[in-house]
Amino acid sequence: MINKNKKNPKILTLIPARLESKRLPRKPLRLIDGVPMIVRVAKRAEKISSGEVIVASGNKEICNILSKQNIKSYLTRSDHKSGTDRIYEVYKKLKNKKFDFIINIQGDLPFFKKELIRKTLSLMNDPNVDIASAVCDLKKDEINDQNIVKARVELDNKNNGFSYDFFRKVDKIKNCFHHIGIYVFNSSSLKKFVNLKPSRLEKKRNLEQMRAIENNMKIKVVKVSENPPSIDTPEDLKKIRLFYRSFSLNNSIKLTKNEGSN
Repeated sequence: MINKNKKNPKILTLIPARLESKRLPRKPLRLIDGVPMIVRVAKRAEKISSGEVIVASGNKEICNILSKQNIKSYLTRSDHKSGTDRIYEVYKKLKNKKFDFIINIQGDLPFFKKELIRKTLSLMNDPNVDIASAVCDLKKDEINDQNIVKARVELDNKNNGFSYDFFRKVDKIKNCFHHIGIYVFNSSSLKKFVNLKPSRLEKKRNLEQMRAIENNMKIKVVKVSENPPSIDTPEDLKKIRLFYRSFSLNNSIKLTKNEGSN
């Protein structure tokens, strides 16, 4: 729960990244206007976050590129079962630092906005919340797209609600929303999550959210109006490169020529 008497809670933002994506190999290093995706995600997080930003990666190549951009990273084990397990390894290395909240932002969200972070973080005001996240409207043509994770939620009149299931494919759109890859934990809920064994539905659906759901952890989500584009496939990458041209972002990010992947 957010301490309302504490004006500036200490926040740590962690971004998991790995090269071994099956749908889009070497995804974090794919170039968007000449800059690797993971650099864009990290720079975006640094721009809008009020705290420390660190990339957690099991690949030296990613860490080396980030180092050249003065972006902090930690080399993790390569065999983690989920992004949250990966960021926890980094969190443990920072045990001498105390954080009120840990934000896990997926490494394929290069254009998220500050409002998304603010609204998701505000859900931690509810003492019943273990994990906070976000959703947006699910389009009809996304129903059968297994690259898009769906959250089933009963929303209240403030567009907040507890999610009780996550899917890759659904038959009906009712109470189903497009899940956005951001999670907020406190130190207790993060530790609890990673100490749980991967659950049956987590392994079946390849969705780490189900580990929390099947162990009665409470995931509260906020519905936001805009969906920050994520990149899972070559088609997504083509779209994001076009989207970049119309996105209002600081274009001063520079990278040594030929770093990253086309």
